[in-house]
Amino acid sequence: MYLGGDKIPQQKLPLSKKNKKWRESCLEAFIDLSNQGVNQRKDDLKRLYDYYNGVILEDDYRYVTHPYGKSRNNFPSKMRNYPIIKPIIDLLLGEKSKRPLNYTVTVQNGDAVSEKEKAKQQVIFQNLQQRFIQMMAKTNPELVENIETPEDIPLPKDVAAQFDNSYVDNRAIKGQHALTYIMQSEEVYEKLQKGWFHFLISGEVYTHRGVRSKEPFYEILNPIDVDYDKDPDIEFVEDGDWALVRKYVHASTVVDHFYDFLNDEEVLSLEEPRHSDPESYLLYRQARSGADSNVQRNRLIEVCTVYWKSRKRIGFLEYMDQETGAMEEMEVNEGFKMPAELKELGAKVTYLWVNEVWEGTRIDGRLYVNINPVANQRLSLDNPSACKLPINGRKYSDINSDNISLVSLGIPYQLNYNIYKYRLELAIARSKDIIAQFDINMIPKKWDMDKFMYYVEGTGIAWVDYNKEGIQLNPQHQSVLDMSIKTIGQYIQLLESILNEWEKLSGVSRQRQGTIGAYEGKASSQQAIVQSSHITEDLFRKFARLEQRDLQAMLDYSKEAWLTGKKGMFVMPDGTTDFLDLDTLQHMESEYGIFVSDSGKDQQRLDQIKGLTQAMVQNGTKASTVADMMDAESFPQIKAKLKAAEKAAEELEAAQQQAQQQAQQQQMQMEQNKLEQTKIESEKDRQKDIEIALINAEAKQNPELDGFNMQKLMQDFELKQQELAIREKEVMDKSQIAQDKNNIAREGQNAKQSDS
Repeated sequence: MYLGGDKIPQQKLPLSKKNKKWRESCLEAFIDLSNQGVNQRKDDLKRLYDYYNGVILEDDYRYVTHPYGKSRNNFPSKMRNYPIIKPIIDLLLGEKSKRPLNYTVTVQNGDAVSEKEKAKQQVIFQNLQQRFIQMMAKTNPELVENIETPEDIPLPKDVAAQFDNSYVDNRAIKGQHALTYIMQSEEVYEKLQKGWFHFLISGEVYTHRGVRSKEPFYEILNPIDVDYDKDPDIEFVEDGDWALVRKYVHASTVVDHFYDFLNDEEVLSLEEPRHSDPESYLLYRQARSGADSNVQRNRLIEVCTVYWKSRKRIGFLEYMDQETGAMEEMEVNEGFKMPAELKELGAKVTYLWVNEVWEGTRIDGRLYVNINPVANQRLSLDNPSACKLPINGRKYSDINSDNISLVSLGIPYQLNYNIYKYRLELAIARSKDIIAQFDINMIPKKWDMDKFMYYVEGTGIAWVDYNKEGIQLNPQHQSVLDMSIKTIGQYIQLLESILNEWEKLSGVSRQRQGTIGAYEGKASSQQAIVQSSHITEDLFRKFARLEQRDLQAMLDYSKEAWLTGKKGMFVMPDGTTDFLDLDTLQHMESEYGIFVSDSGKDQQRLDQIKGLTQAMVQNGTKASTVADMMDAESFPQIKAKLKAAEKAAEELEAAQQQAQQQAQQQQMQMEQNKLEQTKIESEKDRQKDIEIALINAEAKQNPELDGFNMQKLMQDFELKQQELAIREKEVMDKSQIAQDKNNIAREGQNAKQSDS
């Protein structure tokens, strides 16, 4: 079936005809298609990494070091590399490592809106219940005496508004936890830094996502090992037609990854590989370092993994639901047989050909393993033919032209900088300063050269004997030679101009690198940094799009990996630990969406809010709150912490005001009680005086008053005294109750302050 060359076997075939021969032919066809021009591409990419590492390639400088077709030995200068590309790349690597990767998981299922409305109705219903109980407590307190309700119940419209601002689908929370767990278990953030390194140097970045050993995996691929084919209008490799990864690894790595598909004989044969490529990157580096490449070549095994889009036939079954009477539609696989009861109801099947991603691996050029459809096709709910490859990647700028990278843009400046440095070293070697010429016959008689030079160096005087016999000296014969090179300063200016042009092109100005002029103000330096960041922001933006798609893929592949559910533990951004407990059905049925925020704007806002910490401390903000802010890694986290601190402060202030009002009321009550007690004491004294006066008056008017009347007067007096004592006790009890309430309120206020 496979005819060789670049002819791909027919893909529009039923699954029954996609036999072993067809599968191996497809694998060979895509590998042969990738072999065309692969060596030239590898060499071009290797050169970019060499320029970053400062490797001198003699061919680039041959026209300078061999100006006449030949080289000269013992030259006073040597071509060296003075890196101006590497500092720019390293600075961008450092900036990327400090940028936050803020991602939010959303649920895109069709029932997401209905679930939200159902939860919203439940919250409003609970609010109405509380308001009804509160009204009953005011009118008929005996009916709701055992039911506690909050004193301040918000209005239903306020409850609805608060619900809309804070509602999060429980499935989204589970998805967020799942993604956080994957990020930590697979070290995704560190691997993305490696991908950013490849993106800056080669202008290309490629990733591999999938399931391995029932766990989702994520890895960054070397651009040298990847080949693919995609439409001109497609940005990402995962949307392309096919992609291939060609690696050279040891037998142990092959067994680790494919032990499920290899038998004992095949594992044994891997110890003597038959197919290797001396042009591989690893062998290329070892050959340059002088290692024995033949020994390594015999141990490294070529592993080619291919993903491509084939075709499959699916059907759409249309039938009438007996209960509802509505027409229903469901997807069926190829070879579906119509049940008799559905035929009687007039059901029909419409078949279509759609895309399906296949995978396969060729090991050592002879072993074919796992040539099957990919388990997780990552299909779209709206388009069953839209599927994605497990390999993703993108180029920086390949629209209607060859791709470029930041390093490729800096190569001409690096070459010129090294050449001017080479010329400057030659100029310095030729520079001999100012030389004075003296006739050797001017040395006085009986002096040697050392003595003459001693007086010249020590006294600055050259003693001359003009009366030498047989020699006529001309006092004007001595002269001065200026052998200093005037072009040294010009070379230095040229080097400075190259640096300025390269920094302008790359977008990393000297202010951004930390070099501030003596007369530059703070505002001008900050403006220069902001303007320079606009140039490099396109690099960060394009890479962030790749991050978003990869995070989406990891969540999708986790559904296949965790078919029986998943339990685990991970660390939250604030340092606390949380647990992952996924329900299989809920996780499989959730259609997740990933939103990645703009890291540049987030970092800018993060720096601005952290710059206000000193002012916040001066205005009374607690140091612990400021410490929590400094520990936050994203702007939403800081906002959440600030809102929590503001809410706690508002609650504390309200509690303090309430306690103060209660204290004032209790103070007024105590003062009223004291006044009442004073009145009682006065009344007691007045009654006593009245009773004494009455007794005395009775005694004077009727001296023969019998004992009965006297006893009655005394009883009336005692009853009056008891009545006054009861009133006094009531006042004292009220004062004690007010004092106890005041103490309880004070203790509650102190407890709230300690909690805050």
